[in-house]
Amino acid sequence: MADGLLIADGTVLTGGPAGVVLGSVYVKDGLVVEVPSRRRRASTVIDASGCLVVPGFVQCHVHLCQTLFRGLADDMDVVEWLRERIWPLEQAHNEASIRASAELGIAELLLGGTTTVLGMETTRYTDVAFDAAAALGIRARLGPALMDRLEPGTEMVGRGTDEAIADLHALISDWNGAAGGRLGVAVSPRGPRNATPELWAECVGLAARHGLVMHTHVNENREQAERLARDGDGRDVHALDRYGALGPALVMAHGVWLDATERALVRDRGAHICHCPSSNLKLASGVAPVPEYLAAGINVALGTDGAACSNTLSALDEMRLAALLHKPTAGPAAMAAPVVFAMATRGGARALGLSDRIGSIEVGKAADLVVVSRRGAHCRPTAGGDPYSDLVYACGDRDVTDVVVDGRHVVGDGHLLTQSLPDILDGAERERRALLGRVGR
Repeated sequence: MADGLLIADGTVLTGGPAGVVLGSVYVKDGLVVEVPSRRRRASTVIDASGCLVVPGFVQCHVHLCQTLFRGLADDMDVVEWLRERIWPLEQAHNEASIRASAELGIAELLLGGTTTVLGMETTRYTDVAFDAAAALGIRARLGPALMDRLEPGTEMVGRGTDEAIADLHALISDWNGAAGGRLGVAVSPRGPRNATPELWAECVGLAARHGLVMHTHVNENREQAERLARDGDGRDVHALDRYGALGPALVMAHGVWLDATERALVRDRGAHICHCPSSNLKLASGVAPVPEYLAAGINVALGTDGAACSNTLSALDEMRLAALLHKPTAGPAAMAAPVVFAMATRGGARALGLSDRIGSIEVGKAADLVVVSRRGAHCRPTAGGDPYSDLVYACGDRDVTDVVVDGRHVVGDGHLLTQSLPDILDGAERERRALLGRVGR
């Protein structure tokens, strides 16, 4: 009797030692069993002829709670954006609007080939975001934004220290390792100055005891970074080092304005940077010198940030932009397509401490797989072409036909299989209207 899942007759960009292979990938019990596979039968067969088969994309900085804010906070810098729009909107969230926002965000991510996400949510209702991730089938590391002190400029302050810690403990108890390990908690102080040293110390201890990833924003906006550097804690990365947070468990979103000493510390401590080019351009934050980070040996992942600033959650769009953005200053060979592909797959897996499970298509690894069609006019001709170039420079979300997470077929023929997309869209419209009513808009 046929069993398992077969992705048949594709061009497989393994992201591993095998490189590019032609043929099929056989999956059973959630794992890659054979690549290339000679099998012709399985209980589920996905036709990948004329398509690329790639590891699921890993996004290391997203705010699912902000998906409902798409188009509500455009054309302003990040400090004004946070103070005038995003923080008031986040405070207006309730359980229903968080659920709608997370469901919409996860649906968009899966339909675009993102199979793993590191999400920083708002201060409350993170359990609802976990519920959505469990149901829709994405691999996720999520955590509430921890803010127990006022940050000058943005004027944001969240929950008290004890309340924030109690919520984090409850989430770890309820969700860490849930769904067969597909879900986990991320310890997420919003920024070095959003949390007190006492809260940072608790976060570092929790992350070490439970093997959790840590997630924060660093040096996103130049003026804000320099303003905060003048306080007693100094520059962001130095503050994180004093808190004991700077290390292999830490993912720092943005990292646009690291000075030379900060770069050296990041490299020496083994922390990771998540490059978010769309967000950094849209909010006029600047351009992170990613080619220099990579040359220095710093691991760099990719993320779209939230739909409130990047407007889309497309990993493929972010890959194309990351590849193009640095060429005028670093040269046409900088950020070549295979380099960007590695950032969106292996780089993200490494940042999350999941390199042994995801980030490449290898026997024994989790079956997080994406089929990307090259049948469209915008991708042709393909004969003699470079599949990495096709993926990074030509393909888009409209070309994603099938997505598998942990061996589960979650997107088929371009359609979400785990939940009704029309219901998700209707819920998002309804809850956004209600949320805008709560903020008086």
